[in-house]
Amino acid sequence: MARPSSKRQSVPTHPTGDGWAHQASDSLSWATGQGARSAFLSASSAHGSPPPSASGSRRALCLWLPTFELRLELVRSPELDRTSVALLAAGERTRRTVRQVSERAWEAGVRPDQLVSQAVSLCPSLTLLEPDPAHYDAANDAMLEALSELTPVVEPAGRGRVFLGMDGLERLFGPPDRQARIALRTLFRVFPAPLVASTRAGMAPGKFGAWVAATAAGPGEPVVVAEEELADFLAPCPVGVLPVDPLMVQRMERLDISSLEALRRFPEPSLVAQFGAEGRDALAWARAERIDPVRPWHRPRPIRVTQEFPDPVGMMGALHAALERMVKRGLGRRARRGRSIAQARLGAQLEGGGSWRVETTFREPTGQAERLVFALRSRMELSPPPRAVDALFLEFTRFGAASAQANLFDRSTAAGRDVESSPLEDGQVPVSLKDAVRELKLRLGHSPLYRVVEIDPWSRIPERRHALMSFDPS
Repeated sequence: MARPSSKRQSVPTHPTGDGWAHQASDSLSWATGQGARSAFLSASSAHGSPPPSASGSRRALCLWLPTFELRLELVRSPELDRTSVALLAAGERTRRTVRQVSERAWEAGVRPDQLVSQAVSLCPSLTLLEPDPAHYDAANDAMLEALSELTPVVEPAGRGRVFLGMDGLERLFGPPDRQARIALRTLFRVFPAPLVASTRAGMAPGKFGAWVAATAAGPGEPVVVAEEELADFLAPCPVGVLPVDPLMVQRMERLDISSLEALRRFPEPSLVAQFGAEGRDALAWARAERIDPVRPWHRPRPIRVTQEFPDPVGMMGALHAALERMVKRGLGRRARRGRSIAQARLGAQLEGGGSWRVETTFREPTGQAERLVFALRSRMELSPPPRAVDALFLEFTRFGAASAQANLFDRSTAAGRDVESSPLEDGQVPVSLKDAVRELKLRLGHSPLYRVVEIDPWSRIPERRHALMSFDPS
């Protein structure tokens, strides 16, 4: 019986069958579940779309490579091409699940989000691969860089899927069908021929129409939908293609709403009463009334700090100590000065190959090393590296506004003003606190601050021990 491990297991090869990863062309709901909802809900919430110059490109081209991560693994290990292969989900330790499966594994009954024990029982010759997120991200970034030379309006929608804004490119590249083929040929610069041949391309007004066109396209055969044909093109599509909550899709199917054409027969007030605002959005997509434009993608250059180890490290204490040093080094970088950290990513190169990664987003951007270390250490403990670590890297990927406000109780010199060195408990009030109270009194007419004064600390009645007095240092 095959079991998940850090090394790829040898399996018997089968003489027949297409070894490339399963396309899932007959299961649009599964394909939509791979991050489609977040790709479209970030668009405008109103019906229709503003002019392209104001919010992006109206004409969208979607390039989609199904099972992107698994296909990259098959490129690195071509001997697994014609076998049953499954890629494990990242960030799990106890009840591991399958993320992506090859076509042979699909035929054997293995499905995404299935427990490893169930997958192995259905396909004993299944080869289980550990994920390598650093490799996948590098390949996805290379694809985005290559496509950004074709058009400046590039919007990623997860690994292996990207939307391109194609407004105004007719004079450069010709009609829409030729534009889509040029975009596919651009991928030859970063991907081998089998991956480019398996990429789907769909062009239509708006991201939703382009995504549905890409799911209907064949490998290397673009589907182009004109604006006047969009409503008829969407009509026979199942409701599973809508970028809405999966529970809403299940409710519509129980109500015998199986296609977008059936959805369009319902009046908008009825859908709003049943599903809320998502019902209005679903009807607008089904009628081709909502055209979500492609917005240009901007990602700030991350601040990266790397720590390499002479020998592989598996002790969590040593990794925590390295993390603290890396956070301090990253905060001391010149590019970080004046900016707070809103999102950080911690990753590692593992012994024997592969990578590991965790990511955290802060509710409030911060520049304090203690908060950064605590958050990243917590994520590391929840999802530790599966093997010993050869190198550890830290990236600050998103930044917040600069924060230069001085602490009211800071006893050092700040903001060019001398602050009292005596503690507040001794009756000495910092100058910065006096200024703040004075401003509040001018605005409100009274001091809204209070302080606790000790009255009778030995009293047997708690209410007599302390009193609350108005705080007015002036």
